[in-house]
Amino acid sequence: MSAFSKRKPWRGLGLRRERLHGYWFIMPAVVLILLLIAVPLGRAFWTSLFRTRGLRSTFVGFDNYMHLLTSPGFWDSLRISLVFTISCVAAHMILGLALALLLNRVVFARRLLRIGFLAPWIVAPSIGAIVWVWLLEPQFGVVNYLLASAGLIDRYQAWLGSPGLALTSVILVDVWRGTPFVMLLLLAGLQGIPKDQYEAAELDGASGWQQFKWVTLPNLRYLLIVASTLDIIYTIRHFDIIAVMTGGGPIGGTEVLPVLIYNTAFTQNDFGRASAIGILLLGIILIFSIFYLRMTKPGRAMEA
Repeated sequence: MSAFSKRKPWRGLGLRRERLHGYWFIMPAVVLILLLIAVPLGRAFWTSLFRTRGLRSTFVGFDNYMHLLTSPGFWDSLRISLVFTISCVAAHMILGLALALLLNRVVFARRLLRIGFLAPWIVAPSIGAIVWVWLLEPQFGVVNYLLASAGLIDRYQAWLGSPGLALTSVILVDVWRGTPFVMLLLLAGLQGIPKDQYEAAELDGASGWQQFKWVTLPNLRYLLIVASTLDIIYTIRHFDIIAVMTGGGPIGGTEVLPVLIYNTAFTQNDFGRASAIGILLLGIILIFSIFYLRMTKPGRAMEA
């Protein structure tokens, strides 16, 4: 057999043609991504290099970034964002896992309970926030009435009127809405655990806590990492609930970074600095996104 026949150059040509056809097939998606993501992102970065007020723009380079990095207001907003995100994600994971375990074991009215627990997640965030503003109203709100009737408070509280209570209130509302998302992910993971592992643990005399520790958690480890990372990415850019309930107030007590972007752009009419805050927030989100992509590699999934 000749060397030419062994090499079979036409096979390489066929592979190159198939690869070229594949590029043509993904071209519409690439163009759409460029139009919907890359172009607005590039425009936002370009705007962040200007001092923009209304129709007047002055090129200032990276002065907006330098101002933010030396601004106490920006760092205070970042601190509030981190407190909000860490508190919400921790509560989402704990309550989501507890509800997933409950729904995985319950038999009576299982479908009705699942729909009930998922209801907060189905409701639009802005609509849910409006409802909670009414419930937390100082004089006529249901929350104050119920707590006072139970003897838990001695006077009606202005839940959205002081920085500490306002931040706690929006955290609790976000926990109410965000927990079903984590619950749904973990419930799917629980239903995928082989039952023979629990049967083997019972034969070995393992208690309920030992089964949870040595069977449930190891099987959910990968899904817990993915769920928490996705939840962090979603929560740190959260806007709807806080914007509707407090608008970042009172006295900036709930002004997380997305709300700071809105207030800087549309209240202070400074679109350049608002774009700079958005780019910095994007950098924070990219860190968690890269971590998520690394953890969701097929090899990582098999290891977990």
